[in-house]
Amino acid sequence: MLGAPSGPAQATVDSAPYTTRTFPPPRHVMLRALRFGWVPLVAAMLSLVLSIASIYVATRQPDVLLIMPNVVRLAGGHATGFSYVYLQPAFVSTGNNDRVEVIRDMTLTVRSTTGGASTTMVWKGQGRLVGSGGSLTYEYAGDAVPLLVSPRTASAPLSVFDAPAGWFFDAGTYEFTLAADRVMAAESLRGTFDVTITPAQVDVLNAVPEQFLAYPIG
Repeated sequence: MLGAPSGPAQATVDSAPYTTRTFPPPRHVMLRALRFGWVPLVAAMLSLVLSIASIYVATRQPDVLLIMPNVVRLAGGHATGFSYVYLQPAFVSTGNNDRVEVIRDMTLTVRSTTGGASTTMVWKGQGRLVGSGGSLTYEYAGDAVPLLVSPRTASAPLSVFDAPAGWFFDAGTYEFTLAADRVMAAESLRGTFDVTITPAQVDVLNAVPEQFLAYPIG
């Protein structure tokens, strides 16, 4: 018979090794959070900047360019009772958005460089140029209605400007100023040109039936 073991009893300890996990100090956790926390903040700021830029581009006033033609045609108008002018300006949108500009009205101011008061011709209608028997004539095409100008659509009306009743061209040099009033912008679009009429040309302009003379401008 075996005797009982002498001495205090000893517990049996599992010999499997323990896995020890080391937790980073709290300061390192905060640094890591700060290191990656700026990413959504920067993304949100970029989104805000792009939204503001998009709103600015979409709401800014349209940029419209006035292009003057290469020729103007003057008519004596003695059968009508006043001289008048055929002019075909072009309005082109150069903006970066899709907003539409409206040309509300146009006037043509005429000033003689040899003295005398200036005269304002009013926009009365739109015409078209028709060839007949080797000569050119103008036909009525429409009223002087507001013109729409967009990035996809330019406007170039063949416009008729009438002088006040009893006003006629005479020999001399005239300075013309075209002013186009806009709806979206307070400032008018302007273009200028000069025309010199000789005494012999005045005789043509004064003839009845009425004739018009073409003058190059640029």
